[in-house]
Amino acid sequence: MALISQETIDEVKRAVDIIEVVSGYVTLKRAGASYKALCPFHEEKTPSFNVNPERQFFHCFGCGKSGDAISFVMSYEKAEYPDAIRILADKAGVAVRYAEGGGPAGIGREDLHKVNEWAAGVFRSLLQKAPEAEAARAFLARRGVSDEAAELFRLGFSMESWDYLLSRGRRAGFDEKVLSAAGLIVEREGRSGYYDRFRGRLVFPILSPQGKVIAFGARTLKDEHPKFINSPETAVFSKGRGFYGLHLSREAYGETRAAYIVEGYMDVIVPHQAGVRGLVATLGTALTRDHLKILRRFVDKVVLVFDADAAGRKASERGLDLLLSENVDIFVAELPAGLDPDDVVLKHGPDKLRECLEKPREIFDFLMESLTRKHGAETPAAKARIVEEMLERLGQIPDPVKQELLVQQLARRFNLEERTLRGRLARTAAAAAPAVAPLPTSALEIAGRELLACAAADPAAAAEVRHKVPAGGYPTETLRRLAEVAYGLLERTGAVEGRELLRALQDPALVEAAAALLAQEVPRAEAAGRVRSAVSTLERESAKTELKERQARLRSAADEKEVDEVLRQAMKRSRNEHWRGPGR
Repeated sequence: MALISQETIDEVKRAVDIIEVVSGYVTLKRAGASYKALCPFHEEKTPSFNVNPERQFFHCFGCGKSGDAISFVMSYEKAEYPDAIRILADKAGVAVRYAEGGGPAGIGREDLHKVNEWAAGVFRSLLQKAPEAEAARAFLARRGVSDEAAELFRLGFSMESWDYLLSRGRRAGFDEKVLSAAGLIVEREGRSGYYDRFRGRLVFPILSPQGKVIAFGARTLKDEHPKFINSPETAVFSKGRGFYGLHLSREAYGETRAAYIVEGYMDVIVPHQAGVRGLVATLGTALTRDHLKILRRFVDKVVLVFDADAAGRKASERGLDLLLSENVDIFVAELPAGLDPDDVVLKHGPDKLRECLEKPREIFDFLMESLTRKHGAETPAAKARIVEEMLERLGQIPDPVKQELLVQQLARRFNLEERTLRGRLARTAAAAAPAVAPLPTSALEIAGRELLACAAADPAAAAEVRHKVPAGGYPTETLRRLAEVAYGLLERTGAVEGRELLRALQDPALVEAAAALLAQEVPRAEAAGRVRSAVSTLERESAKTELKERQARLRSAADEKEVDEVLRQAMKRSRNEHWRGPGR
């Protein structure tokens, strides 16, 4: 099986910078020599996610997640190791080469990007030239979509055929398995063969933020259901994380730092062609935390765009509360009742849409007014319900300063004592507090981790560690494997430099363990003393472990002869002056 060459992996590791990689996904803020952020891998209110640019690793002190740039991409993108290498190679401009001279044996992201790009070209050509696409062209004209906008958004058409794209794909050299993996064709149930997924529909290519075709949405032109269908989940596409139009809105975000979330393809296309930029649509799903994590790469402010009729209904959806835990400012822009953004442009002009978008309301003000309309505010019971629901939502806010300001606002609105609201919030937070990341419970494992952390802090300490504790003397398989790599680096370079230790590792579990060790940040001046203490702990705990093993063997010994043998071995071990660690 063809694998990515080791030369490519090494080149990618040298080329990427973890700060550049991570900052493409989360907002980093400098904190001394490191950078901090809210952890993208668990919910938290204060930043515990640290990125070390010197040693090129990240570590979360809240959930314990650790690793290098590759393991970060694997976790965030939910990608396998080879795909993470390809993603980073693409970012760094490194050509991916394979150990056996061919391409990847399986179907990778590159294969899916290639076949999707080809399919987008086929669909686009059909919309422009095929007589069968006349209804699609007429639909776009009625909706006010210009030829230039259709070209910019690469709109297309799929033939009313069960195998048009399948046959074209075969002739173009694409294997059925690749077409199926991309979601372009569907395997028949109960018998062999495939058929086209998109048939007789207006096609909307969905592009990644980098401008690569990753999926398709398609609208029927007849009176049938479903009205819209999307590509299925693939290795390059997830509906719960994708947006329509993000690749074109990125330029606007550089100026406005604000994203406007709408519901449909036309709500993006028609305003864009009229000069109203920065709108993106979710793909048939509600806005999720994963959506917001992606948007946080580009903006500080997210504006949810509703028409007035839908606004009250949206405010009552509890799913909206999930968004409040993300560290991004959320606003709501209301449109005239019954109108979508494209309707506003076509009926009232782009300036009217801009007017609506430029005066959004902060989400808590919007929620409070919506709840007041829902419950009324005439009686103490109604006010209590509003306050209770607002406090539940306030508890989701990760920024303590913002939370405090909103508590003050809520207290003023209902003439309440701020301390009363803070006490209620504190009780709610305590009940929902997440468990702290578990630490190693074995004293042997803690001491082993300490030794390797000291070795990475100081070359002299590393030499002492290697002399005192052989690689096989560590208490866990992970630590033994890390010690072998660390000692190898020490022999070759005279030091166990953190960045080089991570580069030398490929097993994600070892990378995570190494990054966690490096996060201990042992001061160089303390390394020697901490080595002596850790070695003493290992010797003491190892002796305890051996004693327990001997006692167990004595209790289970069948006769006096066997007891004598156990005692003889114990005396022999006790005379051994050089400690060799547990399990030797």
